[in-house]
Amino acid sequence: MLTALPRDTIAIRGLDQDLYHRIFSKAKKDGKRVADLMNEALRNHLNLSRGNPESLSDPGPTIENAGSMTLSRMVILNLHQELGEFHIKNSGKLTLEQDISKETLRCIKGINNSSSGVIRAPRSIYHIIILKSNNHGALEMY
Repeated sequence: MLTALPRDTIAIRGLDQDLYHRIFSKAKKDGKRVADLMNEALRNHLNLSRGNPESLSDPGPTIENAGSMTLSRMVILNLHQELGEFHIKNSGKLTLEQDISKETLRCIKGINNSSSGVIRAPRSIYHIIILKSNNHGALEMY
């Protein structure tokens, strides 16, 4: 029989502090709570252990680029209006224009840059692109 657990603070012994700090930074960047990301990770783990990979959280809409694509502030806002928060999967050349702000980047959930991908980002948002990216290719600042 399961008993209800208290909804207060839960201490986890042996938690890797580096992992916690990384998830804390990601939560802050995404405007979420650490608890939200931990619950999602635990739910995904349980689904995988039950052999249920298709029940993992839907990553949401994804824009794929295998060629050359330039995104401006207006294009990102228009995509967000059509799709909601979206991902970018890049294996080509992705250029982010100078007019993109930190606020505009909130429309993009994450960027997956493959080993053949190149992302060009202006100096003013370069650090945010680093935080939002799963980067296996080239990330260039201009």
